[in-house]
Amino acid sequence: MSTRAPGPGSLAGLRRANRDRVLGALADHGEVNQATLARETGLSSASVSGLVRTLVGEGAVVVRDGTANGRRGRLVSLRRTASAGVGIDLGRRHCRVVVGGADGDVLAEAVAELEDDHLPDDTLPVVDDLVRRCSEAAGVAPAELAVAGLGVPGPVEPSGERITGGTILRGWTDLPVRETLGAALGVPVFVDNDANMGVVGVDSVLGSDSGLVFVKVGSGIGAGVAVGGRVVRGVTSMAGEIGHLPVDTRLPTMCRCGRRGCLETAGSSGAVLASLGAALGRRVTMPEALELVADRDPVALAVLEDAGNVLGRALAGLGMALNPGVVALAGALPELGEPYLEPVRTGFRQAVLPAINDATAVVVSPLGARTVAVGALVAALRATAAAA
Repeated sequence: MSTRAPGPGSLAGLRRANRDRVLGALADHGEVNQATLARETGLSSASVSGLVRTLVGEGAVVVRDGTANGRRGRLVSLRRTASAGVGIDLGRRHCRVVVGGADGDVLAEAVAELEDDHLPDDTLPVVDDLVRRCSEAAGVAPAELAVAGLGVPGPVEPSGERITGGTILRGWTDLPVRETLGAALGVPVFVDNDANMGVVGVDSVLGSDSGLVFVKVGSGIGAGVAVGGRVVRGVTSMAGEIGHLPVDTRLPTMCRCGRRGCLETAGSSGAVLASLGAALGRRVTMPEALELVADRDPVALAVLEDAGNVLGRALAGLGMALNPGVVALAGALPELGEPYLEPVRTGFRQAVLPAINDATAVVVSPLGARTVAVGALVAALRATAAAA
């Protein structure tokens, strides 16, 4: 049996031609009423009405009550393609949201502090509010949001459905976060480890084809690795969990993973605060620690040097295995700049071959504190485009 496409003289061909005339008129004139469409296309009012109903059903146009040329009526316009997205960086004590495009161009940003060990029932409404505020600030309607990306501090199932064990967000383990957040926001959600999202963000700016490592230094320490622009996740999506690399089993602090000597217990921001507090004989907050470093307090500088050096030596393993062109750091400690970067670079240099050290730039992420959120935005929009 013949399966030829309907020719231009067939009824189906005529309908297709009339459909294209209506869409062309809307592209040329923007939002108009149906009487104007009939005049511009030369079609009857009944034909236009039927075509508009069909196009609304296809999702190609939208219709609303409004005024055109001083007259109330039903206004027809092309549905704007959902081209904007949301990037969400969900941390232990913060949530950062950006709205923007696939190139990482941020249209709006909002941040909220969260309670330590926050739970989904309390946090999801905060995320929803931040997304709404960002969308309004960016002038992006809900229908224009295509997808949301979520970066979380811990391993994520290969399917992206759930956060697995090992996350700092203890109350979020095994939550079907993709489905739950998607229902709250009304858009598909792409979920990945925050460091993986971060390396996508850095790659969108630097585009290092030679290999790129992103390291987030916070309450925990995690790395994202990209080679040729592709994120390396590993068989169980746990590649880059460097916070639990053993750096010195003689360390007294027990890690949350149940072992001693993990990098996280010696090089994280929490480790810096604990060491500084022990040296000063009092509890020290991160703002106080940053102020002490800015004031060149010798104890704070010594503690920072120790933490940076141990991180640099741990990163040397990645350097020797991957030979990356760039290692980009983000977090409160890297934002201190040279007082932190110098000991990181020293530790790295002392543990790798000279040729690798010379070829590797250890820098602060060019996206700063928004690295993970921007990476989540870019990764989610890219995933949506690839699936289309």
